[in-house]
Amino acid sequence: MRMRFMLLLVGIGGSALAFHAQAQPPQAAHRFQSIAPGVYSAIGTGTVNVGSNSCVIVNSDDVLIVDSHISPESARVLLKELKTITDKPVRFLVNTHFHFDHANGNQVFTSPVDIIGHEFTRRKLLGDVKAKGTIFGDTLAGLPGQIDQLKQRAGAEKDAAVKTRLEQQLRVQQAYAEQVKEVKPTPPSVTLSDHMTLFRGDREIRLVHPGRAHTAGDVVVYLPKERVVCTGDLLVAGISNLSDGFVNEWPDTLEKVRALDFTDVVPGHGDPWKGKEKIDHWQAYLRDIWQQASKLHDQKVPAEDAAKRIDMTSHKNHYPMITGPGVAPIGVVRMYAVMERRADQN
Repeated sequence: MRMRFMLLLVGIGGSALAFHAQAQPPQAAHRFQSIAPGVYSAIGTGTVNVGSNSCVIVNSDDVLIVDSHISPESARVLLKELKTITDKPVRFLVNTHFHFDHANGNQVFTSPVDIIGHEFTRRKLLGDVKAKGTIFGDTLAGLPGQIDQLKQRAGAEKDAAVKTRLEQQLRVQQAYAEQVKEVKPTPPSVTLSDHMTLFRGDREIRLVHPGRAHTAGDVVVYLPKERVVCTGDLLVAGISNLSDGFVNEWPDTLEKVRALDFTDVVPGHGDPWKGKEKIDHWQAYLRDIWQQASKLHDQKVPAEDAAKRIDMTSHKNHYPMITGPGVAPIGVVRMYAVMERRADQN
């Protein structure tokens, strides 16, 4: 359980606990980084657990938001702080996928807001998202232990600056443990299977399902005129969570993303960047881990043991969080399930 929770912190980029002291005054939960005219990446500062980035697209008469954060409260804070950059009403919310850190704020976006997502995302959010073995259910189960660990670390820390940071993280996580109690999973009210295009004034917004990757229902938001793509967790700044992924198909799906004419990437976690080089890095990682896992699976090595033997250190130049051999077991369990056709397919 502890390993799974740590995977979530690393795999989703750690943005729930990230600190951006230079961004805005301490009370602000977001910094809004301008990507193109009317297009912003909303990145958490650490004063509230927001879980993931949102992308804010301000059109001539309304606003479209990509992903609703990790809790209803974090979504409410986003809507409140959104007023610092626009007074236009939010008309659309797009879910890039069903994971809790991107969709637990959905319930705050009430009519006349349309929530848009893939058919698979709707089906998943209509199911029991808190069940044992689900990404949200297992995270909730690990939350008390994570809070206790932060208490112990903060209590034992002698360095004043580190102690202050740990105490802040503890307060944020304790608040989140209360906030998450009000979550009512809310599925998209409008779905797509392949693609959809919205025209808002002179802005064209394309919603594209390029294939199975991080989940079976990933959606990227593409602005052709501005040459911006919002990728959710299909492509992030670090190592993405593999717990619901199709690692064998992911590299080919990324090729479809690469084919889009974009310059700027707004990921689901981490800072935005320019260019397509990170696609190469992530494809290489995915192909390597799949090949190693497949070999161990064929040798009938249990997933937990295989996770200890897989060595991804050849990728540490691009992923500094890799410090030695071994990967999170949950990703290997998932790859084994895909290999054995036991994974949630559609």
